[in-house]
Amino acid sequence: MTSPSQPDVVDGRAPDDIARLADPALTAVIVRLPERPPWLDELEQAVVAGKLLVERTTLESVSLDDFASWARDALADAPAGVSAALRDDMAGIVAQVMETARIGRVMVRVFTEAPTRRCGFHVDTVPPQAPTIGALRVYNGATTEYVHGEDVLGMAEFYGYLAHRERLSREAARAGWTKGFTGGEAFDELVAMDERPSFLRTRTVIHQVPPDATVYFRHLDVRRHWSPHPVSDAWIHRSPMCGGARLVLNVSPAERVPVRRPGPE
Repeated sequence: MTSPSQPDVVDGRAPDDIARLADPALTAVIVRLPERPPWLDELEQAVVAGKLLVERTTLESVSLDDFASWARDALADAPAGVSAALRDDMAGIVAQVMETARIGRVMVRVFTEAPTRRCGFHVDTVPPQAPTIGALRVYNGATTEYVHGEDVLGMAEFYGYLAHRERLSREAARAGWTKGFTGGEAFDELVAMDERPSFLRTRTVIHQVPPDATVYFRHLDVRRHWSPHPVSDAWIHRSPMCGGARLVLNVSPAERVPVRRPGPE
């Protein structure tokens, strides 16, 4: 269990701070921009107005060049003052994950969507034996919510909550809530679960990532998902439950770190 004197989520001011995730007590480093560049204001206006639209896309395993090629095509219709700066910013985050994890391929998810209740608190996973450091950037609108490890009762309680919530989400979806319906027993119970997550200690504060920040955070080897691993092994977070359209970038390792074998004498 993380102690109050040793937080598991810390602020960073420079890319070098990401290396702090080598500390097993940390689950996330939040790197803030030193100042807000003007193109982010134009980006926000374009997303809200529907002029910058990226359909939900998952690039399963891409190199930096692959991603740059995709971004040139996907953002070709973005406002002129936004396109190049956004491509460079996204590529910089992808490159930072690759450098930190010492890999050449990542999975990238990008989309512009309004948040829903489809997904509550969760941990992100990586393939077996892949590095566990990834990144999340919300470019506009409501930012990601998270909890500190010291406020989590335990992973057994968390996974019990997660299993129950996933079942309710499926039931609510079958009732049609993803198409605008916001009623019924499953949906009402889902809302209650989100307001008072059962895996958290009483009077826990749910934190929110600051605007204009990139979170570099610990993922979980997928083989350990649903197991009673330490709370500090992954960052527990969720999207906001409502709000306007947002542009979101999520990057995670897609390959194992090559094993270095000694060469011939």
